[in-house]
Amino acid sequence: MFDEDVIRHYLAHLNERRQLRPDHEYRDVTSDEWDEFEEHFDKRKVELGACGRPYGTPCQHEHACIRCPMLQVSPKMISRLDDLETDLINRRARAETEGWRGETEGIDLTLTLLRTKRDETRRRLHRPVVNLGIPLPRTATTPQETTA
Repeated sequence: MFDEDVIRHYLAHLNERRQLRPDHEYRDVTSDEWDEFEEHFDKRKVELGACGRPYGTPCQHEHACIRCPMLQVSPKMISRLDDLETDLINRRARAETEGWRGETEGIDLTLTLLRTKRDETRRRLHRPVVNLGIPLPRTATTPQETTA
């Protein structure tokens, strides 16, 4: 889900940039390149939703998804966040009892980020969904199509 205003501005930016580049710099995508592009989005699926990292970039957070700003939690997983919160609260109590101050600080940070993500996910439930469609690889255009 994306804000319509953000999408509109991004598409306008892309169109503006494309007009500045010469046509000969564009080429058709090979099937291998397109397969790799699609595979990137398959790999972005994680237990709690999807990773919003840009195409071609690795996970910078070693799959500590709750702490990652790129995680987009699926509304279906709100109850899972509740379970994780309960576990973190129990772990924090143990860390406090044992005197593990660094662990306590780390759990506090994770709890804060988890709660923020849960709140954001609940807010998103009330926003309208914008259908972007499914991207398709560009195909060669005929001279008539390029002048339109």
